Amino acid sequence: MASEAAIARAQCLLRFRRWSPLPLLPLPSPPATTRAASCRRSVRMASSDGSAAALPSATVDVPGAGAPVLVVGAPGLPEADFRNAVESSLFKQWLRNLQSEKGVLTYGRLSLTRVLIQGVDMFGKRVGFLKFKADIVDEETKTKVPGIVFARGPAVAVLILLESNGETYAVLTEQVRVPIGKFLLELPAGMLDDEKGDFVGTAVREVSILASEYACTEICVLMQDSQHCIYPVFARFWSRLHRL
Repeated sequence: MASEAAIARAQCLLRFRRWSPLPLLPLPSPPATTRAASCRRSVRMASSDGSAAALPSATVDVPGAGAPVLVVGAPGLPEADFRNAVESSLFKQWLRNLQSEKGVLTYGRLSLTRVLIQGVDMFGKRVGFLKFKADIVDEETKTKVPGIVFARGPAVAVLILLESNGETYAVLTEQVRVPIGKFLLELPAGMLDDEKGDFVGTAVREVSILASEYACTEICVLMQDSQHCIYPVFARFWSRLHRL
């Protein structure tokens, strides 16, 4: 019996040795999109000599800053957009405001060390919107104050009053406002097309677009040029084509 058991064990071991091992399955390779994304994250812009490309930069003299202020462009910002931003009336007006009677640099409590241009939206050949970040430090606490800036040009709003049968009505326009995802009822308003500050001309243009079926009898512009304050433009109309 012992010999029969030994023979059986030998035959079983022989069959086990004859079995071929299971084939190794290849590991799945990462998707092409994943490989491409990782490459994009590691890519650095390089110049012709192989060194990393320098960000666009400039220096501006700001009275009250103590030294020329460095202005740099964010990574990926085209050189042309950077130059347009630095030379735009929006940026120059912001620099002038820093030195004005109530400017943040006027009394020496705050200092400007650097400006980072992050984004530029062009309206044709002029800068419409400008996004940048200013590094402004409180000299007493040596901490930065919030310096995120979204600059846009001046605009004018018009309050249109319609008189009909002894009643006075205000005209509102329905505007699509993508940033908040809604339609809003607003006073008619428009941005100035140039740097001359023609508020009355812009107001008349908006009125002619939105209320062309009414006859304008009076326009009153409320502004204080000395304080650079902008107030609504009031326009009084009477209904010409139909009753409200």
